[in-house]
Amino acid sequence: MDALQLRAILEEGTHCRGWITNSYAQIEFLLGDLIVRSRWFHEYSEHNSTISHSATRRVAKVRAMLKITGALTPYTERLGAILNAFELTHDTRNLLAHGYCQLHYTPDGDAGLVFQKFDREAATMTNNDGARIQRTFRLADLRQQRDESVALAQQALMTFTTVASELGWAD
Repeated sequence: MDALQLRAILEEGTHCRGWITNSYAQIEFLLGDLIVRSRWFHEYSEHNSTISHSATRRVAKVRAMLKITGALTPYTERLGAILNAFELTHDTRNLLAHGYCQLHYTPDGDAGLVFQKFDREAATMTNNDGARIQRTFRLADLRQQRDESVALAQQALMTFTTVASELGWAD
């Protein structure tokens, strides 16, 4: 594999990573926006007084709000499906968004992007602050992740747009 082929793999992989990261950022923002806008409804006041910068906490807040009978009740199933899909991608999303990336390749032409980041949970469990998560993604893996994350972001945008419009939030 020559330098041009390796560069092409790295560029496409980085391009996919950008789409993946952007797609999940869109969903994180939409969750935060829903939390802020739900302040219009007193029934959600226990869960919307602050907005977290943690995607996991935003998901938890929206889940808690969906358990309350109120303005969001008609959207529980659709929003719940987005939350479920979003949560399933947590580990991969964090690794791709925050991980250090290297291109690894073999003499026979196989190549992949290796992502690694420090693992807070493993560090705590093992008392080793150098514990890491490491995972290799070939281009096919990154393309699939890209396609799935873009589709989920599109679904989320359509759902959140419907909610905003029907609740009078469209601006």
